[in-house]
Amino acid sequence: MSFELLPNEVLFDIFNLLSIPDFLHAFSELNHRFDKLICDHLQNQKCIDLRTTTKFNFDLLWKQYFPKLIGEITSLSLSNNINTFDQFYSHGFTLRQFTRLQSLSLFHIHSNEAIQNIMRDLPHLSTLTHMTLEKCTVNDYSFVDIIWSLPNLVYFRFNTFFDSPLTFNAPTVTSSTVKSVHGFCDERGISIIDLLQRTPKARYLSICINSYPSFTDLSTNLTSITKLNLVFLSSLFSALLNFLRRIPNLTHLKIDMKEHFIHAQIWERLIQKYLTKLKHLQFKMKSTTVIENSTAEQQVKRIVDDFRNSFWLDEHQWFVQCDWNPRNRNCYVYTIPYTFEDFNIDFPIYSKSTHAHDNAQCLFECVRRLTFDTTSYDLHECLTFSYIQLPNIEHISIKLPIQNPLWYTNGQCHPSVYKYELNCLNQLQHLLEQYSRLTSLHFQGWPSAILNLSKCHIKNMSVFELISRCPLGHEYYYTRKECDQFTSSILSNQCKILSIDVKDSFCVYDLIIKMNKLEMLNVNLKINLLNLNQTSDSENLVKWLNRKMQGVSTNIKNITTRTALHRSYLFIERS
Repeated sequence: MSFELLPNEVLFDIFNLLSIPDFLHAFSELNHRFDKLICDHLQNQKCIDLRTTTKFNFDLLWKQYFPKLIGEITSLSLSNNINTFDQFYSHGFTLRQFTRLQSLSLFHIHSNEAIQNIMRDLPHLSTLTHMTLEKCTVNDYSFVDIIWSLPNLVYFRFNTFFDSPLTFNAPTVTSSTVKSVHGFCDERGISIIDLLQRTPKARYLSICINSYPSFTDLSTNLTSITKLNLVFLSSLFSALLNFLRRIPNLTHLKIDMKEHFIHAQIWERLIQKYLTKLKHLQFKMKSTTVIENSTAEQQVKRIVDDFRNSFWLDEHQWFVQCDWNPRNRNCYVYTIPYTFEDFNIDFPIYSKSTHAHDNAQCLFECVRRLTFDTTSYDLHECLTFSYIQLPNIEHISIKLPIQNPLWYTNGQCHPSVYKYELNCLNQLQHLLEQYSRLTSLHFQGWPSAILNLSKCHIKNMSVFELISRCPLGHEYYYTRKECDQFTSSILSNQCKILSIDVKDSFCVYDLIIKMNKLEMLNVNLKINLLNLNQTSDSENLVKWLNRKMQGVSTNIKNITTRTALHRSYLFIERS
């Protein structure tokens, strides 16, 4: 049966399974019937996510369909990862035109011009209730005041880059509607007390405590907060305990302590005396405490046994697991089921839990980012680590130290090392095929991985973002021959976003020409063949690339560049 003979109802069901960019790419401009079906389908879409839309699909969407939809859309997501936000404004649209918009999500917005456009439009979005800024750079202190002035805003989330010059400044105006705040970082003189004074209706707070917390001398209770999601990075452990004592109505507590450990007995006293309404407790703690003259099993057993009494198991049914690395003596203690998005496999590991059957609840459904932090000697065994189930992994990161045998010298290594590396890559292949949701892969300190992974026969893989970098001062620059080897792999064939260091501009040219789906390239060059000065490197590289591609038969329409956070990004527009 021909696909075009399918009834409209079946085609609409197919459309619903695809993202807007995908179904536009597949079905637009086929014939009059499909163009009419696309228009009808879009008119029923109140939530529009355009984060991965190419310029071609943007042009098509804006010219043919969007003017009819703009007044009906209630949810909009845009990103400048591949320039979609800039394209949005370049087509003459503004956010203020979305008169019924309730939810706005913006990703990877860095330019001051873009931020100013947003600031001008926000006051006109009177129906907005939810706003999210992910990986954005905001340098204007009045930005948050504009947000806090929105008359119906209930939810605000702001996650920026670690080295951004500004995180999330406390507002100077009061909001009577905001109830949920995510992404505040108590540092650089920014006070959580000021935030809460300007947000009296706040119920849910998701914050990061860094350096010297402003609530060290907190003397009043924070009675409005019922849910708290806390990442604690400060060295002032006493300040944390004082802060928790001041939230008497807390019912949900989720806390990630990177370098601290609260003993079971301290938790019990804190909850019984100050957090009497607490119903849900989720924590992740790290300790390097070592009990002398005891084995790893004995040490883990002592830690876990403190969480085995009636308070934990009978009264609250809170179960705890302990993972302990006998080599570096790192000890990780966390509640299960595991509810954090990040999970670090610090190998080798010995584990014990308070559940009746060890590891019975180790289905880590919330984990999205998995990091293997190990040595090259333990890498293979680490990759076979299977007592936990991670069905929703989206990002895998493998971090190896610089001093490891997988670091080639002059492109060569010992045959036994090469054989071991292939065994590791074959095991990694099983992981890549196993995790159907995986979209991002990061290699740090393992430059040969993307070269030799091509020798593995990977069948099914959905990775479209790839990072292969080494730490600062130990950069590995891929040669033109190595780039050619990489572009012949399945990793290259599916990659849309690539971060890599290469030898020269010809390597950049080869990557762009041979990687048919590449849309964004974050690249550093070792050799400047174009005699460019530092301030105009990326601009002149783009001019050189565009000139060199003239007359070459490709699907590349244009290459542009943007600099953010001291890095240059090349954007490839394809037809």
